[in-house]
Amino acid sequence: MNLLNNKFVKYVIFAIFTSLLNVGTYMLFYNLIIKNVIVSNVAAYAVSITSSFFINKKVVFKNDNTNLLEQMISYLGVKAVSFAIDSLVLILFVDIFGFNNFISKLIANASTTISNYTLNNKVVFKNKEKNI
Repeated sequence: MNLLNNKFVKYVIFAIFTSLLNVGTYMLFYNLIIKNVIVSNVAAYAVSITSSFFINKKVVFKNDNTNLLEQMISYLGVKAVSFAIDSLVLILFVDIFGFNNFISKLIANASTTISNYTLNNKVVFKNKEKNI
């Protein structure tokens, strides 16, 4: 099996790309446009989440649903769930168990990557069965 035909592998590759896009957009805004952390971060998230939505829709999940607003709302809901999972994992590992902060963040990212993929695949970008 060709590894690049695997949806999860594609998802991870594009997640890395959108993470780099997020950081790059943040740095661009902060260094060249407006030296404000919050404004730069909001711009970076807006660009990366929007890009991630369309990349996942067209390239990773090959979804043909035309109701973009409904899907975008679902996608943002998944992002909110992801943030909650990420935060809970960090609280559990750092604050309760006393694990290393960096290692805990890696564990949190791995758990949110898996949950994001699953929710996007099964809920947000689920292709409806076509009747023949």
